Amino acid sequence: MKDLGMMHYFLGMEVWQNADGIFLRQGKYAVEIMNRFRMMGCMTTPMASNLKLLSGASLDSVDATMYR
Repeated sequence: MKDLGMMHYFLGMEVWQNADGIFLRQGKYAVEIMNRFRMMGCMTTPMASNLKLLSGASLDSVDATMYR
């Protein structure tokens, strides 16, 4: 067996290792998918940007059809 050193990529995920722990990130994989399907200019926020969220709202006041 051969020691290849610290891991940088594993199954399409970026890997960072330091004294605090191991961190995984899928940014490179997401960019590759977006480039493959030519959608880099199509990224938008899927949620209304000025929507005010209320923590005490009851379930009856939510319109479920808006989220389906």
